[in-house]
Amino acid sequence: MSLFGADEGARLEQAVGLLLSSIGGLPDIDKPQAANILWSAGRYEAARFLGDLPELARCCDLSGLPGVNLVARVETDADRRELIRHHRMWAEKVEAKAAERPLIRPPSDRPRPPFRLGLLSSDLRQHVVGFFAAPLFEHPDPRFELYCYSSLGGKPDRVRLWFEERATAYRQLPPDDHEAAAMIAADDLDMLIDLGGPTPHNRPALLAYRAAPVQACWLGYPHSLGLSAIDYLIVDPSLAPPRREFLTERALSMPSSWVCMSEAAFPMQPAHQPTPPVARTGRITFGTANDPYKYSPKVLGAWAKVVAAVPGARFMIVRPEAGAPSFRNAVASHFAAEGVSADRLDFRPLRGAVRASYADMDIALDTFPVTGGTTTCEALWYGVPTVTLVGEALYERLSWALLAGVGLGDLAATNLEDYVRIAVRLANDPARIADLRATMRDRIQASPLGQPQRFAADYYDLMARAVAERGQAR
Repeated sequence: MSLFGADEGARLEQAVGLLLSSIGGLPDIDKPQAANILWSAGRYEAARFLGDLPELARCCDLSGLPGVNLVARVETDADRRELIRHHRMWAEKVEAKAAERPLIRPPSDRPRPPFRLGLLSSDLRQHVVGFFAAPLFEHPDPRFELYCYSSLGGKPDRVRLWFEERATAYRQLPPDDHEAAAMIAADDLDMLIDLGGPTPHNRPALLAYRAAPVQACWLGYPHSLGLSAIDYLIVDPSLAPPRREFLTERALSMPSSWVCMSEAAFPMQPAHQPTPPVARTGRITFGTANDPYKYSPKVLGAWAKVVAAVPGARFMIVRPEAGAPSFRNAVASHFAAEGVSADRLDFRPLRGAVRASYADMDIALDTFPVTGGTTTCEALWYGVPTVTLVGEALYERLSWALLAGVGLGDLAATNLEDYVRIAVRLANDPARIADLRATMRDRIQASPLGQPQRFAADYYDLMARAVAERGQAR
């Protein structure tokens, strides 16, 4: 059943009831999705009953795709390594299938440049991936031609039409992987970049056919795919994992920021509320708009400790799942364990209208180990500083990279005790909260995160160097 609709909370509650009534008889192939639904509803023990990370990874293998949401279950180095192993096992199967029907790229007879850059994504549309890819189309480089490849059918939305108008070519891929790879290869690309990984409607397995001489991944999936045919993963100096073992690709680093906030997705109007809520209400409001698949008892416990340490503080959750009683009860129980009563919790079951709620939020508290990406960008754009916990793997460093880019690295912690301390310290500094609220957009626009033209120029320069380096290596 789909959980999306007019009343997502009610749908989630119904799904939880159905799963709990049949939890002992679920086939292995259904367990990862079932565990994710239960986890998102705060039914952590029931989700654990379906399997730990290695067991759910084994079940994901049955579906032929890596487990996208398994990253939220990581707690130790052993878990991080297990996730790498899981992706490599998926990749080996994909590579074996591709080897059965090897792709022969036609010889190139065209002069170079212009470079031909391919973007493999079904999300160049009204989607966060489209928002972050937009600067490459807003500020094109005459050295490059952009070829786009999508597997998503149906009527295109206005954003997809915008991409189609600006691309050299926008192609609808056939369902057969070999035929799709052959279509890409026929365009004689210099480089192909996957933007989605194993997220819905995307087909990262196509990269196993090596349809382009240089291949990379970027943006939509914060983890290595494990395919030997992927040469690079595009990062920045803060995002790159400090330990090489947590990347299977070579890190290809942007000079400043791995993403940029496009003008279309983050406009100056409507203006944000310049006065922080604490100045109007006299109490601090913490909050989050992150997806609950990223929550855990440890995350909720940390949030509760922060709120408990700030007299009168409240905590706001802006998510459609907040309409489900199971979700609200789970959150409330974890906060109650730290002495925070339910009347200090503000549940807002919203999807799509999230940004208006930042007018009522002073400080955002990040999830971990999977930190915010788009969510952190939105919070910052509306003047809400985010406190994050930095870890070893790429998905644990997304918010840190964004905060470092706008000069707020002091809001990043490296352990739970510091996470709580930093959040409480900021809550006790209303003058800084007010200053950040008033100046955050200026900070962003003065940084690489808020300069789409600079970002596009850096990106194209980096891709040109990558193509040249791989060409020399071959």
